[in-house]
Amino acid sequence: MTISTEAHKPFPFSSAVGSLIEATDAIKNFRAIALLALTFVGAVLVGGVLTMLAGSMSSVVLAFLGGLMAFLVMFYGSNAVGILLMRDAQGQPGLSLVDAVLVSLYTSHRLIAVVFLEFLIVLAAMIAIAIILFVCKIPVLGPVLYAVVFPLSAIVLGVLVFALFYVMLPLAGPAAWSGASVFQIIARLNLIVRTKLVSVILLEVLLFLITSFTALLIFGVLGTGVSLTTGMSAGILGLGGQMNMYALASGLGGGSGSGYIIAAGLGGGLLMAAAAVVPGLIFTKGVCIIYLNATRNVDFSASEASLNDGLAVVKKKAEEARERARALAEQATAPAAPAAPAAPAAAPADSLQCPSCKAPVASDDVFCGECAHKLK
Repeated sequence: MTISTEAHKPFPFSSAVGSLIEATDAIKNFRAIALLALTFVGAVLVGGVLTMLAGSMSSVVLAFLGGLMAFLVMFYGSNAVGILLMRDAQGQPGLSLVDAVLVSLYTSHRLIAVVFLEFLIVLAAMIAIAIILFVCKIPVLGPVLYAVVFPLSAIVLGVLVFALFYVMLPLAGPAAWSGASVFQIIARLNLIVRTKLVSVILLEVLLFLITSFTALLIFGVLGTGVSLTTGMSAGILGLGGQMNMYALASGLGGGSGSGYIIAAGLGGGLLMAAAAVVPGLIFTKGVCIIYLNATRNVDFSASEASLNDGLAVVKKKAEEARERARALAEQATAPAAPAAPAAPAAAPADSLQCPSCKAPVASDDVFCGECAHKLK
């Protein structure tokens, strides 16, 4: 497979690190914040209502349906948020919430197909290694072969699982959000893993640190504010002079200020949920930035063409095998052809008879010697 020389250009790591800081600008995208919040609320409502109905009706099927519906709402809603943030990272005009959800419903299933194909790749590798390990059971040469197969198998499986589920899977989302098809996603991620694996891993580690620091900062600020506000509201909440969250939690059981305590619990829960949205948005936009930096100045046409050629060869061989199996099946089930009737044997020359008197005649006789019947 020939790869464009652009794919071997130095990875702009320093500029990528600088642009990764811009992932914190995701908190300015109010459409993404609103859509992610609606996604959380919708998943909780759908899953909660169906789960409550399943409990009252003692229906396992309804409970499973509730969990499935909640997952689908979260899945397509989160991908719609990713589409908004990808367009923001690309500098393209934003979409409305309805348009983002419609695009997600049309394209997000590609991620499921990519995950399934990655699982098949890992499964195929494990089966191949299992066969090789089975061969290592042969006497005498088995231990010697195992001494080589064991470390190589560990390296292959470790690198494969790490590359698939820690590099390709996080970047599969941005690839799908940018409009790539399933096979385009696989071809592009395969080229990224083979040419820019270390750089992408370092950027993902940096993104994790940025997201974690942002989460700690946000929850630290909110925790301090909630503690101070709780202390100042002690008289309203009926907590006396206690100024901690444990007192607030213990007051939920009743008391003169139980109504205020419930209100404070609901408000605090919504506040913490909103705070949890921010790190999620930063991480989502961060992986979009990593994907865009990894694919900048890279020509994927050769990789995609190679993948298409390989798929065409596999498809052709599958068609040939199917046609061969069909022909063999038809031959096995076809009825045996009836034998052709044997042609009547020619009468020997000395057994000719006169058609009139049935007396024997010779082949060169013109008249019958008995009745004078004309033969010729």
